[in-house]
Amino acid sequence: MDSYRILFLTSSLRTGGAENHLLNLCRYVKSKGHEAAVCTISPREEGLESSLLVEGVALYRIPLSSLAGLPFRGRVAGLKRVVSRFDPDILHAHLFHGEVLAWLASHFTDAPLLATRHSSGLEFGGWRRLAARCMRRRFSALIAVSREAMEEARGSGYGEDEVFLVPNAIDTTRFRPFGEEERARRRSGLLERFFPGASETAPIVGSVGGLRPVKNFPLLVEIAERLGAGGGGTASPRFILFGEGPQREELSRLIERAGLGSTFILAGRSDRLEEIYPLFDIFVLTSRSEGTPLALLEAMACRVACIASDVGGVGEAVGDAGMKVPPGDAEGFSSAVLSLIEQPRMRAELGRRARVRVLERYDTDAWGESILGIYRSALRRQ
Repeated sequence: MDSYRILFLTSSLRTGGAENHLLNLCRYVKSKGHEAAVCTISPREEGLESSLLVEGVALYRIPLSSLAGLPFRGRVAGLKRVVSRFDPDILHAHLFHGEVLAWLASHFTDAPLLATRHSSGLEFGGWRRLAARCMRRRFSALIAVSREAMEEARGSGYGEDEVFLVPNAIDTTRFRPFGEEERARRRSGLLERFFPGASETAPIVGSVGGLRPVKNFPLLVEIAERLGAGGGGTASPRFILFGEGPQREELSRLIERAGLGSTFILAGRSDRLEEIYPLFDIFVLTSRSEGTPLALLEAMACRVACIASDVGGVGEAVGDAGMKVPPGDAEGFSSAVLSLIEQPRMRAELGRRARVRVLERYDTDAWGESILGIYRSALRRQ
C-alpha cells in the first residue's frame, strides 16, 4: 500500500465538531501508515493543539487571526515554506478559511486539493459562497458530511462525480454505555458534584458543544425554564451543558435571570466526554445548522435518548432512533423532553435503537477508508 503525506489546512483548532473530525481523521490516517500535518491560522493553545501533538501530528501555524488584515507577502511566503518543508501528496481543507489557506498553498505544489464541508448555509453563505466559487477550479473533489451540504456544493460549481457524501463517524469502542451498577455510581457522583442535594431520581438533561450562536443554547435555557426546572425540587430535571465559547457570559445571565442557578450548570470543557454522555438520561441538540453532528453520534453511541433540531444531516443520523424537532421550536423541544422524562421505557428503547444505528451506519473504519479512497482517486486523476 502506498503511503501518503497529507497536509490538512484549517482555520480553527478550538474544541468543536469540525475540529474533532479533523483530529479523528489524523488519527485514522496515521494508524494506516500515512503521515499527517496540520497547517492553521488559529491562535496558539486552542483546544486541539495538545491532542494533535500527542498523536504525533506535525503542526504549522500561519499566525493570523483571520486572512483579512494580511501583511500578505510575508504570510504567503510562510505558507510556501510549510508546503516545501512537508512536501504533501494531498492537500485537504476544512472550514472556509481553511479552504482559502489551501487554495493559496495549492499554488506551490502539484498535490491534489480537496475540501470537507462540515455544514451548509451559515459557514458558506453570502460572500463566502462567491469566494468559494472563485476558488473552485483548483479543487479536485469535495467531501460533504450531510446530503444538505452535498447539494449545496453541487450548486456552487462541483460536478456529480466531484462531490462525495461521507457522514461523520465515531469510535464506538470509546463511546459506549456503562454497565448498570457503574452508571448508577458515576451518575450519583455527577449529581453530587454539580447538583448537591438533588434526588438520585432527578433526570439529567445534557448537551455538548461550543457556546456559539449556531448551537442556539439559549433555547436550552428556555426549555429548562418552561419545564419548571427553576422550582428546584429535589426531583426536578437537572440541565448540564459541556463546552466553552464566546456566549458563556450571555448564557450565564440567561440562567440567572430564569432562576435556574441551582438546576442548570455550565460545566465547561471536558476531555473525557466518553465518561459524561452515558450519565445523561436525555441528550438535547438545539442547533440552527449542522452537518452530521459528532456530539449527537457520541451520545447515541452511549445509548442515550436524543432529541435534536431537524437540520442538516441530523434527520439521517437519528432516523427512528430519536426525536426530531423543527429548529427553534421551544414548545416542541419542551414537550419532547417532558415526554421522555415521563416515559422511562420509551427513553430506554430510543437509547437502545440509537446505539444500534450508530454501530450499523457510522463505523470509523468504513468512514476512514472512504476518505482514503477519495485520496487515491484524486491522485489517479492528477
